[in-house]
Amino acid sequence: MKKSFCSLLALVALFTLTGCDDPSSNTSNSGGETPQEINLVWWNDYEQPANGEADRGNAAYNRYFFAQDAIDAFEELYPNVHITQECHNSYGEIATDIQNGLSTGNIPNIASTYPDNVLAYEQAGVVLHAQEYFNDPEVGFGKIANAEGEIVDDPSSTLADLNLSSEESAYGDGDYLTMPYSRSSETLIVNQSVFDLDGAGEAGHTASSDPSINGGEQYIAPVAVDTKTPYEIPTDYTEVIALARRMKADFPETFADQRDEDGWFKAVPFCYDSPDNLFISFTQMMGIDYTDNTQPLFNNQDAKNMMIQLKKWNNEGLICTADQLQITNPTEGWHEYSTSVMNYGRIFMLVSSTTSGQYLGVDGYRATFTATPTIGKKDMEIFSSSDAGEHYAISQGPSLVLFANRDEAVEKATFNFYKFLTNTENSASLAAASGYFPIRESSNDEEAVKNYIDAANEPANETSTDSEAHSAKINNYIGQTYKLNETYIENDDYFVAPVYSGSAACRTAVGNLVNYVFNTEATTDAEITALVDEAFTTAYSAALQ
Repeated sequence: MKKSFCSLLALVALFTLTGCDDPSSNTSNSGGETPQEINLVWWNDYEQPANGEADRGNAAYNRYFFAQDAIDAFEELYPNVHITQECHNSYGEIATDIQNGLSTGNIPNIASTYPDNVLAYEQAGVVLHAQEYFNDPEVGFGKIANAEGEIVDDPSSTLADLNLSSEESAYGDGDYLTMPYSRSSETLIVNQSVFDLDGAGEAGHTASSDPSINGGEQYIAPVAVDTKTPYEIPTDYTEVIALARRMKADFPETFADQRDEDGWFKAVPFCYDSPDNLFISFTQMMGIDYTDNTQPLFNNQDAKNMMIQLKKWNNEGLICTADQLQITNPTEGWHEYSTSVMNYGRIFMLVSSTTSGQYLGVDGYRATFTATPTIGKKDMEIFSSSDAGEHYAISQGPSLVLFANRDEAVEKATFNFYKFLTNTENSASLAAASGYFPIRESSNDEEAVKNYIDAANEPANETSTDSEAHSAKINNYIGQTYKLNETYIENDDYFVAPVYSGSAACRTAVGNLVNYVFNTEATTDAEITALVDEAFTTAYSAALQ
């Protein structure tokens, strides 16, 4: 946090906000000479550490401490502005709490969000259209006040350096209902130790069972038959499926008994973490209608055929989603994390968030992070087509929605904090704390980010039995995803899932569709077709709500 970010005392001199109860109420208290207090509230999903500073360094709280450090630094610069972060557990819970608060006025000034939910807030008239302050002479991008209150240039917060592509794609028409905060995508992660093994033997090594080394996750090296040959990383789903079949033959002990007594997967060659991302990304790459940005269009025969083929692969034990892994908490219905199952040596290929590297640093094997495979109709026998599809990678990660207030000083303070939170240094610090990509190009030159890029140039070791080796492996993995991000940008691979008033319901509906088809027993062609028809009817109805 640089001291060059000095306060604009005029920003907070005349107005008071004692809470966030009603963003449309006029809380102006002008006329006094003493600067008044402004209180801002930020709802996010950052779990607060039970032991305070003693938990600093625990990866589970990295984002909380980043946010609190940024808040503390901002408050030092702007002593009349006070910011509180409140944890609301998940983006879904944040959205629900905001919806519930619209009628009472109990909403924050800033909230972490997915763009799908924001149009409902816009319809309620409570969203701050952030572009109103982009070029503000006092708090606009690229401007800051020095200690004497003079407006000076601030190269760390310019508009040109900020990656606004996701927000532009989401809403269009130059309307910014959300602002970028952190970005991620999806990556294919492979167990490189499994891929490299030639002939019989252990793929990697059986790790220590000492919970202080692996956090309780013990990697058990899968053992291959003597005919096993090295694998090439797949680039399309013809290769993924052929390789998954080879893996089942090459590692019979691992995949001999894939499901538990309740039908959940204990081991699977390929897992696609997110069922909704699977459906949306596959239809995008295959040119199948999903929505037209105003309504759902996925209830079509091509999409149904896609799901029929996926169900057959799923029945064969080649592919599943994270929602088909074993149950770890029957009361809550929670499944094992896919990254955990990979750490146990029972998933060999995983499509997951680019932030997942921080969870895969255990001892026993090494991983490679690469571009997600392309899928086209040629990759699915059901289509009898030569269409190879076009590669796309979904752009995801939370944005920030800023809420309107009739008190202009409050809005300016809100925007000014956003600008500070996403400046060059802070964007790099958030990336280092979370594994998300920086949203400023200049952040790539910050030491916190360059260290990851440099780490990607050094091969990760299988063994990571001490904290230094563990950290080196995670740094390598995060660095690999940063380099992948550069590749996605260079190849123009990114796309944004459509955002419209019903897009959140549509996304949920197709995710539920995938899980219902995968989790419901159907084996014959007639049974699978009937199951898929039923699932699409239900999902389409839900998407129209």
